[in-house]
Amino acid sequence: MPVTNTMVKVELRNNFDAKCKAIVVPLMEATNRPAAGENLLSAPQLACLDRLIGGKISTGKTAELHFDLLSSTSGKNSDLQRVYVAGLGEKTKYTTEILRKVGGAIARMARKNKFSELSVLVTESKEINAAQFSDAIVTGFMLANFSFDELKGTAHKKPEDKAKKTDDDKKSPVKLTLVHANSSSIKAAVDRAVVVADGQNFARTIASRPGNVINPPTLATAAQQMAKEVGLGFKVLDEKQMAKLGMGGILAVGNASATPPRMIILEHKGNAKSKKKPLLVVGKAITFDAGGISIKGAAGMGRMVFDKCGGMAVLGFMYAVAKLKLDRPIIGILSSAENTLGSRAMRPGDILTMYNGVTVEVTNTDAEGRLVLGDALAWGIETYKPEKVIDLATLTGGVVVALGGTMAGAMSNSDSLIAELQKASDETGEKFWRLPLNDDHRDYIKSHYADIVNSGGREGHPLQGGAFLSFFVPKDNSIPWVHLDIAGVADIEKDLPYYAKGATGWGVRTLINWATAQSK
Repeated sequence: MPVTNTMVKVELRNNFDAKCKAIVVPLMEATNRPAAGENLLSAPQLACLDRLIGGKISTGKTAELHFDLLSSTSGKNSDLQRVYVAGLGEKTKYTTEILRKVGGAIARMARKNKFSELSVLVTESKEINAAQFSDAIVTGFMLANFSFDELKGTAHKKPEDKAKKTDDDKKSPVKLTLVHANSSSIKAAVDRAVVVADGQNFARTIASRPGNVINPPTLATAAQQMAKEVGLGFKVLDEKQMAKLGMGGILAVGNASATPPRMIILEHKGNAKSKKKPLLVVGKAITFDAGGISIKGAAGMGRMVFDKCGGMAVLGFMYAVAKLKLDRPIIGILSSAENTLGSRAMRPGDILTMYNGVTVEVTNTDAEGRLVLGDALAWGIETYKPEKVIDLATLTGGVVVALGGTMAGAMSNSDSLIAELQKASDETGEKFWRLPLNDDHRDYIKSHYADIVNSGGREGHPLQGGAFLSFFVPKDNSIPWVHLDIAGVADIEKDLPYYAKGATGWGVRTLINWATAQSK
């Protein structure tokens, strides 16, 4: 399995282990007992709840954690079991997203207290069953436990520790045990949650690697290694092959870089008996974006290592697809280049011919993502003849202005595909908002010298991105297609309930829920 930097081992039990140093009991506001599973708690453990709630130390507010020590005659507090109350908030606002936040809070608590293991009581209600509860807690815990520290050197170590292995070099997984009277009934949900969270954290790992480590060729190598480990088919088109195919967009973007572009293809065959057409998911994977000749400002340019996050979502998604052995054939394409400056860089005023023959006048070399995606969409659709298509890209700053940092923007030619994605999004808490896409927006990018321009200015900025990409899917809307602009959600600048600063892996869970539904 790829290194995901998620040091978590998940186990199931039918009862609490008396030796476990910390147990967590989730409670709603204005209650003094869990909705289910009270019979699994001992009298001393219930007494801890009574002290926490009766003393108004814990009120059950969302993701708040408070503990009491189990009574003992030993007198050694360090040996006593801690009983935590984890607040679930108000019953009327109770959702699986709340539970993911609680899972994140539990992970942070475990890390702060250096617990090597802890147990969580699985509870259930009319709103959320035990399997859904377990999925959400495991997901939040594993995502919050992610850290990207593989490139840290020895500067943070004490001089006497530099020549020997320290605790930082030999971390062992935190063991998260879920306790439920019928633990076998939640096993499938827990196993699935672990796989999907691993996929998302794998996406975050590769997304976090800087441009001097991950470039298009090394990204192809990482994808190939993952494909081999999980049983995916793998292909890659290099710059010579793409030139023969006439992929003028991706070649122009990557032309100035010392590391040439790559079109990376991952293939999941699904059930051999299935006669369904494949699903196609395409991601923008710009390993670093300086903006080209239309160079970006220095402030924030370091965050452009995350301009590959659309492609990384596809990478993590395909990992989970393979591990879950979905019945449906699914194709993932990562369209990868480095957008930099040099004597061979594309220029404003250049006219490019894309794979499907559409010509593009370059008006802004920093609008490069749509160029690499256009070639990938047109080629992928022609080659694999998919039933449905989704692309993900950190495409525009305009979508951040419009929707902020909590939801993606979606543009589509299909109401039904949007509805399918909306259902998956509601299940995962990865929010998006549909934006319009019609002929008015295509008019923004008309060119006097070519078919279209790659940027028509500031007005309707995120809509221009979707309008541009619409030229690379069938004009008759015969193939449902959704473009997800994830610029606002792909990476964050501050810690959130179950994400730390950096790449989020946004989209992996929504895509896998959608693809799972399509596979039934």
